[in-house]
Amino acid sequence: MITTLTSEALGACVALYVDTFNAPPWNESWNAKDAAQRLGDFLATPRAHGVCSRDSDGELLGFAVGHLERSGADDHFLLKEMCVRTSMQRRGHGTRLLDALAEHLGDVRHWYLLTARDSDASAFYERNGFRPAGRMGVFVRP
Repeated sequence: MITTLTSEALGACVALYVDTFNAPPWNESWNAKDAAQRLGDFLATPRAHGVCSRDSDGELLGFAVGHLERSGADDHFLLKEMCVRTSMQRRGHGTRLLDALAEHLGDVRHWYLLTARDSDASAFYERNGFRPAGRMGVFVRP
């Protein structure tokens, strides 16, 4: 079952986020406090929208969250984070989350996100209609 992501689900999202991104292939070093800050900030952003997926027992399977940004006369959606339980990946849950989020957003045509190039994540997003930006690049400063 996919529902709107609310602050009540934040604790379950934090636990899932830490478990997922601390495991291969990401091998990051998240703790609950930092993950709660990150996800809470995303959810508190003006014009934030998110969805979460639960199994029939109510266990969180995944979530996706981002926010709308105005660009000229159109809204663009920045997908800030998406996470699917490792054991449930490659079963269509991520695609269903994106589809539900698209339905929730309505007529927003332009979406964008940041992810690692040449990764399983980038391949997933390309299968779901995303493409590398032609004119845009990511710049970092130390």
